[in-house]
Amino acid sequence: MNEEFDDLEDFFDQEGFDDRLELAQMSLDQGDSEEALELVEEFLEDHPFDVEALNICAVAATNLQDEVKAMAIYRKALRLDPKNGAIHHNYGVLLDRLGRHREALDHLRKALNFQPDFPEAYVNLGNVLDELGETPEALKMYDEALKRRPDSADAYFNKGHALNRMGRYAEAEECFRAALGMEPNDPACLNGRAFSLAGLGRDEEAVACYNRAIGRERGNPNYFFNRGLSLVRLGRFEEALFDFETALEAEPSFFEALLEKGNVLMELQRFDEAREILEEAAQREPLSAEPPFYLALLLERQGNREAALGALEESLRIDPDSIHTLNNKGSVLMDLGRLDEAMTCFDAILERTDVYPLAHYNRACIFARMGRTADAVRALSRASRLEPHFLSDAQIDADFDPIREKPSFKKLVCAQAGESTGQLTS
Repeated sequence: MNEEFDDLEDFFDQEGFDDRLELAQMSLDQGDSEEALELVEEFLEDHPFDVEALNICAVAATNLQDEVKAMAIYRKALRLDPKNGAIHHNYGVLLDRLGRHREALDHLRKALNFQPDFPEAYVNLGNVLDELGETPEALKMYDEALKRRPDSADAYFNKGHALNRMGRYAEAEECFRAALGMEPNDPACLNGRAFSLAGLGRDEEAVACYNRAIGRERGNPNYFFNRGLSLVRLGRFEEALFDFETALEAEPSFFEALLEKGNVLMELQRFDEAREILEEAAQREPLSAEPPFYLALLLERQGNREAALGALEESLRIDPDSIHTLNNKGSVLMDLGRLDEAMTCFDAILERTDVYPLAHYNRACIFARMGRTADAVRALSRASRLEPHFLSDAQIDADFDPIREKPSFKKLVCAQAGESTGQLTS
């Protein structure tokens, strides 16, 4: 769903318009910006200070990608009528499109100062705030828009996208459902709802929703990419490969799709093809830590742990703050039997955050292999408090064989098993 410049018919006094101005507005409403621009420029030759005509002229110029002309016209209009909320709104939308978010913020706030019941201005102000990373404030603006226009599909749509980015998928899905209640076949809304469903772990439903979006707009590579991610999670790798390849055909520079193609080829055990893709990705984005990270996964699957370690070190050279890469490096070092070095990796993770359960679990594995029962039990307890499944993982993990019969290990297993079933242990 695209933002649109409001035609502002409700905000302008129609008296005094001659036929050319009325026809220009009609042409603009019908999507014929060239005709609108020609008509309104003729009108402005006779009425150069008519603010309504200047607004129509600027909107038409913007639609025709002549942003320089549009900006000059908006500035002229605001010199003539500095308290015109509609002009501030449209100028703000144009500035936002040009990436000048702070200036856009100023004009959109002025628009609401002069016209506080202007719902489109709240939506677009919310969009700018979201782009500036002020998403909680953006959500308030979308709610203000909905107070004034409860049937605003745009407000629900943009609120849904903001909630998706915050990981609040259930609320986002409700917003997209509301928007689809008004515009049931809008592909962007269908894509947004599908993304929410995927975030909720409902990938089968997400794929069905992506199918509908793609049926309405096959040319959008993002829809294929997003569907591909859901298909990967469902283990439908051949179908996912088709989607990532389709996304790349539509947009050859789609770097994320290239990486995911390599990942899927890896899942299909087409290792040589996967490596070629990852090498291509590294050439395209030499400052990205992701190609060497994925290459390490491939090399590890092939049993080449020393080479995998080298790839992980290259990834960390580019992005030394990546906790996931540091964890994988520690895991490879464990497989190589270099336990002290591996422990250094997991300790470094926990210095940054104490709520990364895999680091606690891996420390427990190392302590168990070293025969340090008390330390292993303590680390395993911390991991299982964050993610209970680690306790059942430990019961079948060979790393814990050296301490499996130790009373403290058995007690931890029995105590937490009792908690999970609601039973008491003595």
